[in-house]
Amino acid sequence: MKKTIILILCILIFSTSMVFVNGQAAVSMDLGTPKYLTISLKGDNFILKWTNSDSSMDSFGIEYQVDFRVGRDKWTSEKGALQTDKLVSNASGKSEIRFNPIENGLVKSIDLEENNYNFRIRYKYNGTYSDFSNMVTLGLMPYYENASDWATDELDKAASLKLIPESIRQDMKKEITREEFAEVIIKLYELQTGQALDYNEGIFKDCTNTEVLKAAKLGIVKGNENSNFLPEDYTVREEVAVMLKRTLEVFYPNMDYKFKENHNFSEEGISPWAYDSLQYMAYKGILKGDQEGKIYPRNHTTREEAVVIALRVYQQYGFKKINKA
Repeated sequence: MKKTIILILCILIFSTSMVFVNGQAAVSMDLGTPKYLTISLKGDNFILKWTNSDSSMDSFGIEYQVDFRVGRDKWTSEKGALQTDKLVSNASGKSEIRFNPIENGLVKSIDLEENNYNFRIRYKYNGTYSDFSNMVTLGLMPYYENASDWATDELDKAASLKLIPESIRQDMKKEITREEFAEVIIKLYELQTGQALDYNEGIFKDCTNTEVLKAAKLGIVKGNENSNFLPEDYTVREEVAVMLKRTLEVFYPNMDYKFKENHNFSEEGISPWAYDSLQYMAYKGILKGDQEGKIYPRNHTTREEAVVIALRVYQQYGFKKINKA
């Protein structure tokens, strides 16, 4: 009797894991996600290796798809249907495939010194898809990540000029700290002068970043009454205006810094110490407002905004020849 009950239970459990496709039994399962995707290049062939979520997946006719893109171009999945191939894995549940984007008509050539190539994998089974695996990249790494569409053209120019510090390029939408903005300023200064700066140690109690110390030596950044720089505080827009105007004054101390006052800013709560700098930067079109012309001087500045503003300074003043005092 017990054996009969156990047999019935086994049949019931097994039947709940069965679906029928075209009259044939197939196993319904949670596909999981391909894991630990890695990549290498041999000739024109990218070798992709990953671990499957279940070592027996290939025995059920599960397939895989390779998603591919060059740089920040669209993924193949965004352009059209992906090619599907039968999943094959070894006894440990690992898969290895060869992928040639030239043969597939996706690129004309492969140049790791000029581009980066991105891959991810997913499963396909009975018209359903798993999530994509981790993304892997091979080749020239992009100089910045996670940027807004409006900023990419100017960020590309900034990247070509090496205006984007290593410390901020992984996430351009993040708010920029005082320490990080000082690094942007020194990138701008050294781009303009073609010279590396020295610095004085022990200026601040809470910061030893050499780029901050360089900016402090130039008088572009300052600490508080307790000799603290507060490097991790986020930078607001009026502070950006002040520090960039100080940078210009280092470059061009004899330049005329007059501006036509924008009276619409008077109601925005600009700090008195930032008023002239903000007005000047807005007058020159370096610091821009929203569709209503509002500047929002106390708002935090994102990394991409900070770099774009620094680029505009360079584009307006970078090639001027003004005699210093």
